[in-house]
Amino acid sequence: MRLNPQAGSMLVSIIFIIVILSGLMAAMVTLSGQSSRQLVYEVQALKARLAAESVLEQQIYAVLDNFNADKVVDKDSPLSVNGCDAYIHRITPAGALQRQIISTGTCTGSGLTVVRNIEVEVINE
Repeated sequence: MRLNPQAGSMLVSIIFIIVILSGLMAAMVTLSGQSSRQLVYEVQALKARLAAESVLEQQIYAVLDNFNADKVVDKDSPLSVNGCDAYIHRITPAGALQRQIISTGTCTGSGLTVVRNIEVEVINE
């Protein structure tokens, strides 16, 4: 009885294909996980920016109403906007007719903390 010299080559080919496909699947799972983390980061960053903008608008209105206005929302009692904290970080006189205002928005969730600062100068004429 003679054995075929190619016997078993198909089995080796199938095992090779299974290994390659397993590697591709592992890569796709890794990319999917990274994409999910990036999406969570982008959402948190947007929420932090919008929170900072909301207190910034309040402060600008207060400064335009009274040019020597204090902070409307400070770090000791931040404003909660959709689960994010926002406050006015600093108001500094940039000049006789200017005020520099820095607001901060902080969002924490999914093991991630994102902080966004927005800085503007208000000119009183």
